[in-house]
Amino acid sequence: MVVVAVVAWALVCAVAGADSVRPEWSVGQEQISSRDLQVIVPPAAPATLSLADAIPLALRQNSGFRRSVQGLLGARSNWSVAQQRWALEAFGSVSRVGDGDRVDESTAGASFSYVAVTGAGFSVTAELDRLGDEDDERTLTASLRQPLLAGSWKASASYEQVRQARNAYRAALLSFFVARQALIEQVVSAYLRAVEQKQLVAIQDASVQLAEQAVRDAEVRLKEKVINEIDLTRAQLRLSREQTSAVGQCQSQQDGMDQLLLLLGLRVGDMPELVTTVVYAPEELDGEALTAQAMEWRPDLRLADLSLEDRRAVLRIARSERLPALDLFAGWTQQRNGLDERNWQVGLELSAPILSQPLREAVRQAQWDLLVSEQAKEDLKQQVVADVRSQVRAAESARANVGIAEQGVEVSNRSLQIAHRMVEEGLATNREVLDAQDDKRRSESQLVSSRIDYYLALVRLRVAAGRDVMSALGGGEPPPPATEPTQPEGQSSS
Repeated sequence: MVVVAVVAWALVCAVAGADSVRPEWSVGQEQISSRDLQVIVPPAAPATLSLADAIPLALRQNSGFRRSVQGLLGARSNWSVAQQRWALEAFGSVSRVGDGDRVDESTAGASFSYVAVTGAGFSVTAELDRLGDEDDERTLTASLRQPLLAGSWKASASYEQVRQARNAYRAALLSFFVARQALIEQVVSAYLRAVEQKQLVAIQDASVQLAEQAVRDAEVRLKEKVINEIDLTRAQLRLSREQTSAVGQCQSQQDGMDQLLLLLGLRVGDMPELVTTVVYAPEELDGEALTAQAMEWRPDLRLADLSLEDRRAVLRIARSERLPALDLFAGWTQQRNGLDERNWQVGLELSAPILSQPLREAVRQAQWDLLVSEQAKEDLKQQVVADVRSQVRAAESARANVGIAEQGVEVSNRSLQIAHRMVEEGLATNREVLDAQDDKRRSESQLVSSRIDYYLALVRLRVAAGRDVMSALGGGEPPPPATEPTQPEGQSSS
C-alpha cells in the first residue's frame, strides 16, 4: 500500500508540472521526417516549369535548406528524449566465490525510476540474490525525494531540462520558418529574374531586327542619294552593338537559368520553359497595419521572447540556489531471507549556504543578462518597424517606377514613329531613327525590370511583415498564429 501511494503521489507531481512545458504557439510548419534528408541525384528539369512547381522542388531538394531540416529533426528528437522522465532497466550477474569450498552466487533484478518536473524523484528496485543451491534473499526497495525549497518546481534540474529542450524545439521551428521564407524568396527572385532575362532576350532580338532593317533602309537611301554614307556607317555600327548585346543577353539568360536549376536541386544545363509571368497588380499598402502585423508575426521577435525566457530561467535557478536545501524523503524496504523484514523511514533533510559570494554574484549577473536581453528586444522592435517602413517605401518606389516606365514606352514608340516620318519627309537624318530605336529598347527593358522589381518588393515586404510567403503566393492570406504549437509526431505535451 505504501508503494502504491508513493507512485500515485509522484504521478500527481508529474501532472502538476505538465502544463508548464507545453508549447505556446505554432509557426505553421508542415510535418517533416528523416525522408527529407535522403540523398537525391539532381533529376532532369521538366519541359515546362511554373513558379508554383519550382518552390516545392526547392523545399524538397535544396541542399542548403536541408541543414534547417536536420536542425528541426534534431531538436524534435531531443525534446522527445527530454519528455521521457522514467527509466526501466534489468540487471543480473553470476559469479563464483569462496576459497576452499566454491559457491556459485547469482543476482537478478529490475529497477524503475521516475523524475517529475517538480524535482521529485521516485525509484523502485526489486532484487533476488541466490547463494549456493538453497540460500536466497529477496529485496524490494522504494524511495522518494522531493525538494521543498532550493531546486524545487521550476528551479529543479528536471524541469529545466524539459524547458530547455522545449525552447530549443521552438527555436528550431522558428529557424526553420526563417530559412523556408528565405529560400522561397530566393526561388521567386531567381525564377522571375530568369523570366526577365528571357523577355530581355526577346526585346534585344527585336532591337537587332530593327537595326538590320535600319541598315537595309540606309543602303537603299544611300543608293538614292537621299542620305550620306556616314548615315549608313552609323546604322552598321549600331547593328554591331545590338548583335554584341544580344550575345551577352543570351549568356545572361543561360547563367540565370543555371542558377535557378542549382537552387531547385535540378540538373544544371537544362533549359525548361518558364511559364509563369509577372502580372502587374498594384496594391495599396497600409504601413501602420503592416507594422502591427510584423509585431505579432515576426519570427525574430518570437526568438527574442525565447531568449528572455532563458534569461529568466537562469535568474530563477540562481535565486533558488541561495535558498536553504530542504528535502522531504521517504523510503520503504522489504527483505526476505528466511525471515520477513520490513523497514520504512520518513524525514526532512536541511542544509543552507552561509555567506556565499559566488551564489550572490550569480544572481547579480543573471539580473544583468536579463536586463540586456530586455533592451535587445526593445531595440529589435524598433528594427522591425524600420524594416517594414523601408520595404513599404521600396514597394511604393517600385510602383512609381512602373508608371514612369509605362509612360517611357509610350513616348519612345511615339518618338520612333515621328522619327520615321521626319526621315521620309526629309526633315531629319537617319541618326534620329537610330536614337529612337535605342530609346525604345531601353524603355521596354526598363518596363520589364520595373514590373518584376515591384513584384519582388511585395515579396520582401511580406517577409518583413512576417507573413508566410508561400500562402501569399498561393493567392490566400496565411492564418494567424495559433495559441498552441504543433506537437512532435507521436509525442504528448507532458
